[in-house]
Amino acid sequence: MWIAGGGVLSGWSYVGVALCLGAAAVFFCRLALRLQVFGEDADPGSIVIDEAAGMLVAMYGIRSLGWELLAALALFRLFDITKPLGINALQRLPGAWGVVADDLLAGLYALLGWRALAWLVGLAGG
Repeated sequence: MWIAGGGVLSGWSYVGVALCLGAAAVFFCRLALRLQVFGEDADPGSIVIDEAAGMLVAMYGIRSLGWELLAALALFRLFDITKPLGINALQRLPGAWGVVADDLLAGLYALLGWRALAWLVGLAGG
């Protein structure tokens, strides 16, 4: 993943950033829900740090701004909106855990999806 300033973030440093963003997402979502900043809405659309954390999971291993990034984004949005395969169950977790966990699992499914596509394209092209 490219970072502002031209550096590449990969390996354990990428995992560290993803974990920090996930922890920040839980913290800020809990704070917003506790203060009822958004009323009674359990997953307010104006909080997007949880989507950022999920998308960071989905983008793990992407080395360019090409089709892999587009596939990761499209698959993440597909899984985030439709909530298949246990994602909906995670959304029902209490408080901020549910707000963040469903996006992290959607990101994991998107990661597995674009990696499977990359493998299939590589297999077909090789």
